[in-house]
Amino acid sequence: MTLRDSFPTTSAAYPGLANWDAEFEWKGVAPMAVAGFFRDAIEQAQGADRQPFFDLAETIRGDLTAETRRIGDDEGAVWLDAMRFIISIPAIMTTVAMGAHGDCYNWLHWSASRTHNVNLRANQGDYRLPPYDGVATPMNAACLRNLTDWITAAFMIARKFGGMDDWCDQIADYCIAHVLDEIVAGDVVRGVPAIVTIANWATNRGHKCAEPLVSSMAEIYSRPGIDDRSKATMAVLFTTAAAQWTPQTHQEWAKEALRDLRHVLVEHEVVQLLAVTINDYEDWTAARVQILGEVRKLADEYRALETGPAAILALEARVAIIHPLIFSLTEFGTVADVMDLLWAWYGVDGMEQASADVLYIGSAHKNGVAYLWPGGRHLIEGDEGGESLEGLLAGLSTALNEYFRGPAGDRALLLDERMLGAPAHDKAPELTAAIARHYRFDEMAPHLPEGWRPRSVVVMPAHRDPVQATLSNILGWLAPMEASLAAPLQDRTTRCVSIWPGETQTTEAEVSFIRAVGLHTGWEVKVVGAPLDQRAFQAFYEDPDADLLWVIGHGEQSPFRQSESGLVLADGTVLTSAEIAAYARPETGRRLLVLNICSATTTQNRGGLARIGFGHELTTTDQSVIGHLWPIDYYAALAFGCSLSLDLAESSVAEALASTMARMQQPERLIRDFETVDTTQEAISRLRSERAAEQISNLLSWGSPVLLT
Repeated sequence: MTLRDSFPTTSAAYPGLANWDAEFEWKGVAPMAVAGFFRDAIEQAQGADRQPFFDLAETIRGDLTAETRRIGDDEGAVWLDAMRFIISIPAIMTTVAMGAHGDCYNWLHWSASRTHNVNLRANQGDYRLPPYDGVATPMNAACLRNLTDWITAAFMIARKFGGMDDWCDQIADYCIAHVLDEIVAGDVVRGVPAIVTIANWATNRGHKCAEPLVSSMAEIYSRPGIDDRSKATMAVLFTTAAAQWTPQTHQEWAKEALRDLRHVLVEHEVVQLLAVTINDYEDWTAARVQILGEVRKLADEYRALETGPAAILALEARVAIIHPLIFSLTEFGTVADVMDLLWAWYGVDGMEQASADVLYIGSAHKNGVAYLWPGGRHLIEGDEGGESLEGLLAGLSTALNEYFRGPAGDRALLLDERMLGAPAHDKAPELTAAIARHYRFDEMAPHLPEGWRPRSVVVMPAHRDPVQATLSNILGWLAPMEASLAAPLQDRTTRCVSIWPGETQTTEAEVSFIRAVGLHTGWEVKVVGAPLDQRAFQAFYEDPDADLLWVIGHGEQSPFRQSESGLVLADGTVLTSAEIAAYARPETGRRLLVLNICSATTTQNRGGLARIGFGHELTTTDQSVIGHLWPIDYYAALAFGCSLSLDLAESSVAEALASTMARMQQPERLIRDFETVDTTQEAISRLRSERAAEQISNLLSWGSPVLLT
């Protein structure tokens, strides 16, 4: 057997990478040499452009997956186990640093499992960590040299991303023993961060190892000879709930670290420690300028780690750093304070910060909800164990055939891989009840100033729930959801509408209806002709005359990868937000972009604002966006598109969307209103059926669209 036989795809894609015709077998020195060679090749592919790195790593992964299936449990399987582990480390460390937690999750599981399928959302299998029985000592030694880094990444992903709690429960004792052995052997640089990461996970998890582990670390901290950098790493841990197992309070640890260890504090540690020292509004006022400056400096450093949309990912992956400050300001600060903090973290240089005339919703404050607005606040305590928040996220998981992790950690959830992300309309009543139980909008509403209309609604942490739609129903007004935090330009008056007619079952009916509305209103309606390729879309997007861009078609959304989310063109190409954002936009006023495609405003929820999503990344000072939070039924898409065009002819953007949502809940009224435009429209006959009425009036249809600012 040759190396080419075991790595057919890699040898074809990278013919000059190795001597592919060399003899190869899964035992002895051959797999050890090849593992080292492949790992070096993957690391050398690192650069400013990450794509070559991931292309090579994933190609090798594909061949090793196929080879694992071919060999089964034969003698060579353990050598494959070791090779999988070794070559995974560069990708694991890169993805965890990038904040690409979903990809890191897959690499971690694949590195330790013969059966993990990276294309599935739910996997079950046997997981093996080194050392491996039957593998030569040098190769096991190579694996063990990398195990501490693997452990750090694994327990960080378990805490921040999820899906690993049960596995980490099983391996915690082994991992702790390994890391402590490494520290005793002198590897403090990697060992201390690893043991702190385990302790952080265990504290959040309520794992039995948390108390003895933290207590031991507190005792080690006080020993002579412990270097300051290691002490700083431990001190930051002690400022969390872990302080309960130490001889000092979390604030005492923070003040001690800022006083004695400031010279070795790195990255987020200054911000995190300063946040812990804030007791009340007087403390905040005294430290405000310093803290906001440190937050801004830190955010700029994180943005500089990556380019383009990946910079947003790097920032969002670390948003938990400002959570303690958000918590404190929610308790005793003002909505302006919260917005200033969010601007320090998210704001873009050269842009003007938008006003703080907003309704801020702290959607998980003390496992309950906090509402802040100019001059007021209303706090709703969470119930015991965070049951309402857990219920909301469980309800979303069931209704959207997705997985959303809550305060209880990982939960058992049966997902049909074929229906992932597809709304289950029959679950809408349960979701409606879960939203009402958690947010308690009815209880909050009387506290708002009479007649007040906020500039926007700011939700943190963002969930993929229909907050805007539900609020509109209860309060009688709709405000945009905040995505940019920047002051928008004046909305343009709609005179020219340009339509991108991507192929769907209802495109012609929707285009025809918008044309008919245009005849009534005096709009100029332009429709892009074939070919509907990338060049045509760029011309469409850069049209300086269009006040309203209207996109009909298909959307693609990856739960983890921005590069696989966007507008699907006629040839199957996915046009991403990064590509579209590079196109020119008109410089006069703010236009509206309507994305009547599936999942245009679906986001990756990381504990911060809703920022990582196709529509969100196209929301700017000169462009507001309306899109769908999840895949949309074609009846609902047609009803939404026609209704919105009708309302935009008569109202502001926010008022138009509110009117459209209300009309979709009353299908008979919808038909009557459409008939006032033109009784011969195909959309009317398509939407008159009982099946259409059921779909349109469902929360998962009328609650799907969202307006972003």
